[in-house]
Amino acid sequence: MSDEDLELKMIRLRKMRQLLAAKAPETAQQPVKREDPLEELKRYLDERGPEVLEEAASMNRALTERIAEALLRAVKSGRLVTPIDSGDLLRLFREVGIPVRVETSVRILRHGEVKDLRKYLSEER
Repeated sequence: MSDEDLELKMIRLRKMRQLLAAKAPETAQQPVKREDPLEELKRYLDERGPEVLEEAASMNRALTERIAEALLRAVKSGRLVTPIDSGDLLRLFREVGIPVRVETSVRILRHGEVKDLRKYLSEER
């Protein structure tokens, strides 16, 4: 009886080795999926941060990706608090030489109406 048990175990072990050997090349060939650092960083930005990030990437993609990777490392290690302020991000890009320009507008709320500053001033005259 013990000889049969040993034979069964040997057969099972051989079969397991064959299955593992067949599965190993499949897992080795799968490319490592790495998320785009810009997309990953967007999760840690405030409401206008993605706009600043996209504008910087349109001017210098490689440098922006390197900065995004550094910011992600700082966020993940706990050295940087989130959400990252868009003004700080804008200042950072300008300091490293990316002249990011973000469209801004001033709006005024008067009597339940929101008006652009230009329109408001032209109506006041």
